[in-house]
Amino acid sequence: MIYLKLTRWPNVLMTILTQLVIIYGYLPQTQASLALESWQVLLLLLATALLTASGNVINDIYDVATDMLNKPEKVIVGKRITEKKAFNFYILLTILAVIAGFVLANSVHLPSLAAIFIIVSFVLYLYATYLKKILLLGNVVISVLVALVVIITAVFELVPAITDLNRAIQLAVFQHLLIFALFAFLVNLLRENIKDCQDVKGDHATGRNSLAIVLGRSRALKVLSVYTIILVLVIGYLVFDQLFADRVTLYYIVFLIMAPLMFLGIRLWTAVSKKELATLSMVCKLVLLTGIVGIALIKF
Repeated sequence: MIYLKLTRWPNVLMTILTQLVIIYGYLPQTQASLALESWQVLLLLLATALLTASGNVINDIYDVATDMLNKPEKVIVGKRITEKKAFNFYILLTILAVIAGFVLANSVHLPSLAAIFIIVSFVLYLYATYLKKILLLGNVVISVLVALVVIITAVFELVPAITDLNRAIQLAVFQHLLIFALFAFLVNLLRENIKDCQDVKGDHATGRNSLAIVLGRSRALKVLSVYTIILVLVIGYLVFDQLFADRVTLYYIVFLIMAPLMFLGIRLWTAVSKKELATLSMVCKLVLLTGIVGIALIKF
Protein backbone atom coordinates (compact mmCIF):
# COMPACT_ATOMS: atom_id res chain seq x y z
CA MET A 1 0.00 0.00 0.00
CA ILE A 2 2.84 2.37 0.80
CA TYR A 3 4.32 1.82 -2.67
CA LEU A 4 0.98 2.71 -4.24
CA LYS A 5 0.82 5.89 -2.19
CA LEU A 6 4.36 6.76 -3.26
CA THR A 7 3.27 6.75 -6.91
CA ARG A 8 0.59 9.40 -6.12
CA TRP A 9 -1.98 7.11 -7.71
CA PRO A 10 -4.70 9.78 -8.20
CA ASN A 11 -2.35 11.59 -10.62
CA VAL A 12 -1.64 8.28 -12.39
CA LEU A 13 -5.38 7.64 -12.71
CA MET A 14 -5.83 11.12 -14.19
CA THR A 15 -3.23 10.27 -16.83
CA ILE A 16 -5.05 7.05 -17.69
CA LEU A 17 -8.41 8.86 -17.80
CA THR A 18 -7.00 11.44 -20.23
CA GLN A 19 -5.91 8.73 -22.64
CA LEU A 20 -9.15 6.76 -22.32
CA VAL A 21 -11.24 9.85 -23.07
CA ILE A 22 -9.16 10.59 -26.17
CA ILE A 23 -9.14 7.00 -27.45
CA TYR A 24 -12.73 6.00 -26.67
CA GLY A 25 -14.48 9.36 -26.33
CA TYR A 26 -13.05 11.77 -28.89
CA LEU A 27 -11.35 9.79 -31.66
CA PRO A 28 -14.35 7.54 -32.53
CA GLN A 29 -16.36 10.70 -33.30
CA THR A 30 -13.86 11.72 -35.96
CA GLN A 31 -13.22 10.27 -39.39
CA ALA A 32 -9.61 9.51 -38.51
CA SER A 33 -8.12 6.07 -39.05
CA LEU A 34 -6.88 4.59 -35.78
CA ALA A 35 -3.80 2.40 -35.42
CA LEU A 36 -4.09 0.66 -32.06
CA GLU A 37 -5.86 -2.57 -31.21
CA SER A 38 -7.13 -3.18 -27.68
CA TRP A 39 -3.96 -4.89 -26.44
CA GLN A 40 -1.85 -2.06 -27.86
CA VAL A 41 -4.05 0.50 -26.07
CA LEU A 42 -3.36 -1.39 -22.83
CA LEU A 43 0.38 -1.19 -23.54
CA LEU A 44 0.11 2.55 -24.15
CA LEU A 45 -1.83 3.07 -20.92
CA LEU A 46 0.65 0.91 -19.02
CA ALA A 47 3.75 2.66 -20.37
CA THR A 48 2.37 6.14 -19.70
CA ALA A 49 1.04 5.24 -16.24
CA LEU A 50 4.33 3.63 -15.21
CA LEU A 51 6.29 6.67 -16.41
CA THR A 52 3.98 9.00 -14.48
CA ALA A 53 4.37 6.86 -11.37
CA SER A 54 8.16 6.70 -11.70
CA GLY A 55 8.34 10.47 -12.05
CA ASN A 56 6.30 10.92 -8.88
CA VAL A 57 8.54 8.50 -6.97
CA ILE A 58 11.85 10.12 -7.98
CA ASN A 59 10.34 13.51 -7.27
CA ASP A 60 9.43 12.46 -3.73
CA ILE A 61 12.93 11.06 -3.17
CA TYR A 62 14.59 14.38 -4.01
CA ASP A 63 11.83 16.44 -2.33
CA VAL A 64 12.30 15.09 1.20
CA ALA A 65 14.13 18.14 2.57
CA THR A 66 11.62 20.57 1.06
CA ASP A 67 8.58 18.52 2.04
CA MET A 68 9.80 18.25 5.64
CA LEU A 69 9.34 22.02 5.84
CA ASN A 70 6.28 22.47 3.63
CA LYS A 71 4.19 19.38 4.43
CA PRO A 72 5.96 17.09 6.94
CA GLU A 73 2.82 15.02 7.50
CA LYS A 74 2.91 13.84 3.87
CA VAL A 75 6.56 12.76 3.76
CA ILE A 76 6.92 9.04 2.94
CA VAL A 77 10.55 8.54 1.92
CA GLY A 78 12.77 8.24 4.98
CA LYS A 79 9.78 7.82 7.29
CA ARG A 80 7.67 4.94 6.04
CA ILE A 81 10.04 3.58 3.42
CA THR A 82 13.80 3.81 3.05
CA GLU A 83 15.34 5.92 0.31
CA LYS A 84 17.05 2.82 -1.14
CA LYS A 85 13.77 0.92 -1.45
CA ALA A 86 12.07 3.94 -2.98
CA PHE A 87 14.87 4.36 -5.51
CA ASN A 88 14.77 0.65 -6.44
CA PHE A 89 11.03 1.00 -6.94
CA TYR A 90 11.63 4.00 -9.21
CA ILE A 91 14.16 2.01 -11.28
CA LEU A 92 11.69 -0.88 -11.64
CA LEU A 93 8.86 1.40 -12.76
CA THR A 94 11.11 3.16 -15.29
CA ILE A 95 12.43 -0.08 -16.79
CA LEU A 96 8.93 -1.54 -17.13
CA ALA A 97 7.67 1.70 -18.73
CA VAL A 98 10.47 1.74 -21.32
CA ILE A 99 9.97 -1.97 -22.10
CA ALA A 100 6.22 -1.46 -22.58
CA GLY A 101 6.93 1.56 -24.80
CA PHE A 102 9.49 -0.39 -26.82
CA VAL A 103 7.08 -3.28 -27.42
CA LEU A 104 4.31 -0.84 -28.38
CA ALA A 105 6.50 1.12 -30.81
CA ASN A 106 7.65 -2.07 -32.53
CA SER A 107 4.10 -3.39 -32.72
CA VAL A 108 3.06 -0.37 -34.83
CA HIS A 109 6.21 -0.76 -36.97
CA LEU A 110 7.69 2.53 -35.81
CA PRO A 111 10.47 1.46 -33.41
CA SER A 112 11.87 4.99 -33.29
CA LEU A 113 8.81 6.02 -31.23
CA ALA A 114 10.27 4.05 -28.32
CA ALA A 115 12.69 6.97 -27.91
CA ILE A 116 9.77 9.03 -26.55
CA PHE A 117 9.61 6.93 -23.39
CA ILE A 118 13.38 6.94 -22.93
CA ILE A 119 13.57 10.72 -23.35
CA VAL A 120 10.61 11.34 -21.02
CA SER A 121 12.12 9.11 -18.31
CA PHE A 122 15.39 11.03 -18.57
CA VAL A 123 13.63 14.41 -18.40
CA LEU A 124 11.64 13.29 -15.34
CA TYR A 125 14.89 12.38 -13.56
CA LEU A 126 16.51 15.64 -14.67
CA TYR A 127 13.49 17.59 -13.44
CA ALA A 128 13.56 15.96 -10.00
CA THR A 129 17.30 16.39 -9.53
CA TYR A 130 18.01 19.77 -11.14
CA LEU A 131 15.47 21.53 -13.36
CA LYS A 132 12.86 22.19 -10.65
CA LYS A 133 15.33 24.50 -8.89
CA ILE A 134 15.50 26.87 -11.87
CA LEU A 135 13.09 29.81 -12.00
CA LEU A 136 10.01 28.90 -14.09
CA LEU A 137 11.93 26.29 -16.14
CA GLY A 138 10.94 23.43 -13.84
CA ASN A 139 7.27 24.47 -14.01
CA VAL A 140 7.41 24.71 -17.79
CA VAL A 141 9.07 21.29 -18.12
CA ILE A 142 6.56 19.47 -15.91
CA SER A 143 3.67 21.19 -17.72
CA VAL A 144 5.09 20.11 -21.09
CA LEU A 145 5.20 16.55 -19.77
CA VAL A 146 1.54 16.80 -18.74
CA ALA A 147 0.66 18.02 -22.24
CA LEU A 148 2.67 15.13 -23.69
CA VAL A 149 0.08 12.68 -22.35
CA VAL A 150 -2.32 14.04 -24.98
CA ILE A 151 0.35 14.25 -27.70
CA ILE A 152 1.72 10.73 -27.14
CA THR A 153 -1.80 9.31 -27.38
CA ALA A 154 -2.38 11.19 -30.64
CA VAL A 155 0.98 10.10 -32.07
CA PHE A 156 0.43 6.38 -31.44
CA GLU A 157 -3.20 6.35 -32.59
CA LEU A 158 -2.88 8.58 -35.66
CA VAL A 159 0.64 8.54 -37.09
CA PRO A 160 0.98 4.79 -37.85
CA ALA A 161 -2.38 4.88 -39.70
CA ILE A 162 -1.49 7.79 -42.01
CA THR A 163 -1.83 7.12 -45.75
CA ASP A 164 -1.83 9.40 -48.77
CA LEU A 165 -5.63 9.26 -48.81
CA ASN A 166 -6.28 10.14 -45.15
CA ARG A 167 -3.35 12.44 -44.44
CA ALA A 168 -5.47 15.61 -44.30
CA ILE A 169 -8.02 14.23 -41.82
CA GLN A 170 -5.32 12.65 -39.64
CA LEU A 171 -3.46 15.96 -39.40
CA ALA A 172 -6.67 17.91 -38.70
CA VAL A 173 -7.55 15.61 -35.78
CA PHE A 174 -3.98 15.80 -34.54
CA GLN A 175 -4.15 19.61 -34.59
CA HIS A 176 -7.35 19.57 -32.52
CA LEU A 177 -5.65 17.39 -29.92
CA LEU A 178 -2.69 19.78 -29.91
CA ILE A 179 -5.10 22.51 -28.80
CA PHE A 180 -6.09 20.36 -25.81
CA ALA A 181 -2.44 19.66 -25.11
CA LEU A 182 -1.91 23.43 -25.04
CA PHE A 183 -4.85 23.77 -22.62
CA ALA A 184 -3.34 21.12 -20.33
CA PHE A 185 0.03 22.88 -20.47
CA LEU A 186 -1.37 26.32 -19.62
CA VAL A 187 -3.62 25.14 -16.77
CA ASN A 188 -0.93 22.93 -15.24
CA LEU A 189 1.58 25.78 -15.47
CA LEU A 190 -0.83 27.90 -13.44
CA ARG A 191 -1.25 25.14 -10.86
CA GLU A 192 2.49 24.60 -10.49
CA ASN A 193 3.00 28.29 -9.78
CA ILE A 194 0.15 28.34 -7.25
CA LYS A 195 1.80 25.39 -5.48
CA ASP A 196 5.08 27.35 -5.47
CA CYS A 197 3.29 30.16 -3.65
CA GLN A 198 2.20 27.62 -1.03
CA ASP A 199 5.71 26.23 -0.61
CA VAL A 200 7.80 29.41 -0.37
CA LYS A 201 9.29 28.51 3.01
CA GLY A 202 10.62 25.10 2.03
CA ASP A 203 11.70 26.17 -1.45
CA HIS A 204 13.68 29.13 -0.12
CA ALA A 205 15.36 27.03 2.57
CA THR A 206 16.48 24.38 0.07
CA GLY A 207 17.84 26.78 -2.54
CA ARG A 208 15.04 26.62 -5.09
CA ASN A 209 13.88 29.57 -7.13
CA SER A 210 10.31 30.42 -8.04
CA LEU A 211 8.14 33.33 -9.05
CA ALA A 212 6.94 33.63 -5.44
CA ILE A 213 10.53 33.87 -4.15
CA VAL A 214 11.68 36.37 -6.78
CA LEU A 215 8.61 38.67 -6.66
CA GLY A 216 7.25 37.85 -3.23
CA ARG A 217 4.09 35.81 -2.72
CA SER A 218 1.66 38.74 -3.00
CA ARG A 219 3.09 40.08 -6.29
CA ALA A 220 3.42 36.56 -7.72
CA LEU A 221 -0.24 35.86 -7.00
CA LYS A 222 -1.27 39.05 -8.78
CA VAL A 223 0.81 38.02 -11.82
CA LEU A 224 -0.93 34.63 -11.74
CA SER A 225 -4.30 36.38 -11.46
CA VAL A 226 -3.62 38.33 -14.66
CA TYR A 227 -2.29 35.15 -16.33
CA THR A 228 -5.53 33.35 -15.44
CA ILE A 229 -7.75 36.07 -16.89
CA ILE A 230 -5.70 36.00 -20.11
CA LEU A 231 -6.10 32.21 -20.16
CA VAL A 232 -9.89 32.61 -19.91
CA LEU A 233 -9.80 34.99 -22.88
CA VAL A 234 -7.70 32.54 -24.91
CA ILE A 235 -10.11 29.68 -24.16
CA GLY A 236 -13.03 31.94 -25.02
CA TYR A 237 -11.47 32.68 -28.40
CA LEU A 238 -10.95 28.98 -29.13
CA VAL A 239 -14.48 28.12 -28.02
CA PHE A 240 -16.35 30.77 -29.96
CA ASP A 241 -14.16 31.06 -33.03
CA GLN A 242 -12.71 27.65 -33.78
CA LEU A 243 -13.86 24.48 -32.08
CA PHE A 244 -17.29 24.31 -30.57
CA ALA A 245 -20.51 24.86 -32.43
CA ASP A 246 -23.10 22.86 -30.45
CA ARG A 247 -24.76 24.37 -27.37
CA VAL A 248 -24.11 21.48 -24.96
CA THR A 249 -20.37 21.75 -25.53
CA LEU A 250 -20.50 25.53 -25.38
CA TYR A 251 -22.29 25.53 -22.01
CA TYR A 252 -19.95 22.85 -20.68
CA ILE A 253 -16.86 24.89 -21.52
CA VAL A 254 -18.31 28.21 -20.33
CA PHE A 255 -19.70 27.01 -16.99
CA LEU A 256 -17.32 24.20 -16.04
CA ILE A 257 -14.03 25.57 -17.36
CA MET A 258 -14.14 29.29 -18.06
CA ALA A 259 -16.27 30.24 -15.02
CA PRO A 260 -14.08 28.35 -12.48
CA LEU A 261 -10.98 29.87 -14.07
CA MET A 262 -12.49 33.35 -13.80
CA PHE A 263 -13.27 32.65 -10.14
CA LEU A 264 -9.68 31.45 -9.72
CA GLY A 265 -8.29 34.62 -11.31
CA ILE A 266 -10.33 36.87 -9.02
CA ARG A 267 -9.46 34.94 -5.85
CA LEU A 268 -5.74 34.80 -6.68
CA TRP A 269 -5.62 38.60 -6.57
CA THR A 270 -6.55 38.65 -2.88
CA ALA A 271 -5.41 35.19 -1.67
CA VAL A 272 -3.21 35.20 1.44
CA SER A 273 -3.22 31.97 3.44
CA LYS A 274 -1.79 28.59 2.49
CA LYS A 275 -5.24 27.10 3.03
CA GLU A 276 -6.72 29.43 0.40
CA LEU A 277 -3.94 28.56 -2.01
CA ALA A 278 -4.49 24.84 -1.43
CA THR A 279 -8.16 25.32 -2.32
CA LEU A 280 -7.30 27.30 -5.46
CA SER A 281 -4.77 24.65 -6.48
CA MET A 282 -7.53 22.04 -6.16
CA VAL A 283 -9.88 24.20 -8.27
CA CYS A 284 -7.14 24.33 -10.89
CA LYS A 285 -6.85 20.53 -10.84
CA LEU A 286 -10.63 20.17 -11.21
CA VAL A 287 -10.58 22.53 -14.21
CA LEU A 288 -7.91 20.33 -15.77
CA LEU A 289 -10.09 17.27 -15.11
CA THR A 290 -13.23 18.85 -16.60
CA GLY A 291 -11.15 19.91 -19.58
CA ILE A 292 -10.03 16.33 -20.09
CA VAL A 293 -13.59 15.01 -19.93
CA GLY A 294 -14.63 17.81 -22.27
CA ILE A 295 -12.43 16.39 -25.03
CA ALA A 296 -15.09 13.74 -25.61
CA LEU A 297 -17.70 16.44 -26.29
CA ILE A 298 -16.09 17.77 -29.44
CA LYS A 299 -18.08 17.25 -32.59
CA PHE A 300 -15.55 17.02 -35.39
